[in-house]
Amino acid sequence: MRRLTHTLAIASLLLIVACTAPQKTIYFSENGLQNASVQVDNIDRRKEVTILPEDIIAIKVSTISSIIEKGGVNPVAIFNEGGTAYSITTGGGAGGGGGAGNSAQNLGYLVDVNGLIDYPVIGKLKVSGLTLRQIKDLLADKLKAYVKDPVVEANIINFRVTIFGEVGRPGQIVAANQKISILDAIAASGDIPITGRKDNVLIIRETEGKREYARLNLNSKTVFSSPYYYLKQNDIIYVEPARIRRQESNDFLRFYLPTIMTVITSAVTIYGITQIAK
Repeated sequence: MRRLTHTLAIASLLLIVACTAPQKTIYFSENGLQNASVQVDNIDRRKEVTILPEDIIAIKVSTISSIIEKGGVNPVAIFNEGGTAYSITTGGGAGGGGGAGNSAQNLGYLVDVNGLIDYPVIGKLKVSGLTLRQIKDLLADKLKAYVKDPVVEANIINFRVTIFGEVGRPGQIVAANQKISILDAIAASGDIPITGRKDNVLIIRETEGKREYARLNLNSKTVFSSPYYYLKQNDIIYVEPARIRRQESNDFLRFYLPTIMTVITSAVTIYGITQIAK
């Protein structure tokens, strides 16, 4: 009788583990609905993106002078024709992972390892560490010596993150508006299937000569207050496979455990029937 008790205990434990594992694949499962009221959380304003080496910046200059002046001379043409043509894939989710992205040629300035760009007429310009707003103001101020009332627009055309692991479409994702959250990236990559862990998503970030490793728990709403919720350019996201996926690659669990469980179940059933017959 003691053997039967031990066998039933082991079978029950395996059943409990199998049933509880899928809970880790549900977003925000730790925050179930308590009532029908609306919950409001105060959030910090998202920090502006700062320029890093290897970013590619597209810059466009305009001025009212190009409208009111006659003679067909465009006073800002020399500034808008500078830069190098880069092929950037945007849209369609993971551009480098089989998504239906659109590739287009974009003129831009590559920020070198020293944080400089080589801008027409002005020459070398330090931009790393600055926000896009600061770059616009800096250029507009310098261009006043050459253009009347210049208006400058700037954006990062290669703002991208890389996601791989247990997602639908691993690859690179380009954010045209320089804003992307971890949830945006996961959605663009085809979501995390049941075979992926949502409670231990790894973010790898390189800033100022340092490499940071952070873990996000997408089962909890505390992820929204994490400094890694909004991603930065060149962030790497890794989604770990769940236990169920690891079991698929384990020969013992795939081939032998089902057979063993079948034998144990049959033995317990036969033993129970013989005990009842007695």
